[in-house]
Amino acid sequence: MYEDLLKKILEVLRIQRHDFMNHLQVIYGYIQLGNLEKAKEYSLKTVDSVEKFGKFSKIPLPCLQSYLLWLSSQFAYIYENIDFISDGDWQEWQREDVDEELTRLFINIFSVVQDSLKNKGLKYRLRFTGNLLKITFLFVGEKDENRDCISSLKKLNFISELLKVGYTMNSPDELVISVKLGKIESGMNS
Repeated sequence: MYEDLLKKILEVLRIQRHDFMNHLQVIYGYIQLGNLEKAKEYSLKTVDSVEKFGKFSKIPLPCLQSYLLWLSSQFAYIYENIDFISDGDWQEWQREDVDEELTRLFINIFSVVQDSLKNKGLKYRLRFTGNLLKITFLFVGEKDENRDCISSLKKLNFISELLKVGYTMNSPDELVISVKLGKIESGMNS
């Protein structure tokens, strides 16, 4: 898992560097043409594009953070459609084995919702509160595709000794996946 995530994060860095260099060239071009207002406007857009990755920097789980950074680089608009809320203490989550399991869960989830992401038909919220993580998916757009995606998510059978996963439909277009830390034996601590 680590090697794959390392490759993904290196890809993100390569994309960010390339995009940033392009932004600097555009800003420099506006300055050369004497169009300072356009240069300022484009500079603000550049700052916004750099800050989009900052949403995930608050997640103190390196594997999960790497995966979400990579995911957001694959779907440029995704940062507009994510709401990340952390109300609690991350202490219980900050273990290598929990980070790996949680990342594996996210990989499984997002492999199912990939088509909705491509069609910009999905908004989601991550909410950490103490030892509970709620992942809320709000499906917008094409109803038939959404129903298929929701059905596939509900069939997702994620087995973990560390995490307890449950699914709840709040409305026909809103699915909540609840993840709770399971009872962890003392021998499993890393």
